[in-house]
Amino acid sequence: MKTFFKTLPCLFLGLHLPAAGAETWFTGAQSAESSVETVSSGDIRAGLLQADYSGAEGSWIFGLGLGVTGYELDYVPILFGSDASLSEETAQLSLNITRQWDKVLSSTLRFRAYDGYSSYRSIWIAEFYRQFFGAFSSYQEPDPHGSSLGLSVKWDYLPGTGNAIFSLDYGRDEIAPGWSFDPTLGIPVPGRERLNTPSASLNIAQVINPWLKGEGGFLIRQTTDRQARYSFRNGWAAAAGPVAFRIEGGYTSEAPGFYAYHASALAEWAFLPQWTVHAGYRFYQDNGEIESSGFNALAPGLESGELFTGIRWDRGDLSVSANVGLLQTDYEPLSADNEFFGNLYKDRDWVTFRLAASFRF
Repeated sequence: MKTFFKTLPCLFLGLHLPAAGAETWFTGAQSAESSVETVSSGDIRAGLLQADYSGAEGSWIFGLGLGVTGYELDYVPILFGSDASLSEETAQLSLNITRQWDKVLSSTLRFRAYDGYSSYRSIWIAEFYRQFFGAFSSYQEPDPHGSSLGLSVKWDYLPGTGNAIFSLDYGRDEIAPGWSFDPTLGIPVPGRERLNTPSASLNIAQVINPWLKGEGGFLIRQTTDRQARYSFRNGWAAAAGPVAFRIEGGYTSEAPGFYAYHASALAEWAFLPQWTVHAGYRFYQDNGEIESSGFNALAPGLESGELFTGIRWDRGDLSVSANVGLLQTDYEPLSADNEFFGNLYKDRDWVTFRLAASFRF
């Protein structure tokens, strides 16, 4: 894992080398993009290396994405167990095929897959159960992975100024389950290991006038053994000469009592023909998770805020950008039945960083 973080800069620079030789793959427009993202606090570090390529051939556009996420955790339990240094890597794959049917209608078929843990939280909780139940012969090491298939239809009802995108997706995840002791059998047993999640969304974007654009979206998804979750989103973008502004907000709810809010604001300034700087703030708040498995691993209510800034250089065919942010997470106090996870759900200060480059040819 430490080698992963040390080699990120070299891998990032090398990702664009094959682009020059790829010009013969497709006769239409092509693009290659690579990015490195990191987020770190004192005891948790994560990094994502992503590479994407797309090429057009006639009315078809093909896309391929490859990524790897690395995690490092300093596991410190409460009440029982032993400290541990945890390291995991997760591989990601994405495939997209888009067909432009006519001037106003197109569709996209997409496939996503991953192999490994989906978050640092899953790694932390899996280690908790391993230390608690790992001595039993019935315990099995987790093997998390998943995939999803989706279809989108885009309608440019006002070409160049207005469009609507309707999407359907279906995902299946094999997760690291929670474990609990069954007194009847005398052994620990796992909780649910497979989650199925169908979802549908509608997004609409409309240019109001030369300096103002609005967009909104609605998403509904349902995960196994849970109620449907509804999300609403609305955003506005405005430009005045070299200065641009963007605001966005949204609300999510799920029965019987979950809710969450998010909002963001960004200001951008093009101070030179090829240079742009930006600064912004993101806010998120929820009232805590609503279901558990085995021991109560529920996350309590969370409030987070991130102040970020960045710079971008864009000459048309090649662009490079860098962003850095300071993120604070503030959890509500844990209840007595999930105090085992006090060192997972504790307030943290994070540093976020992203470096990206894209090449169009």
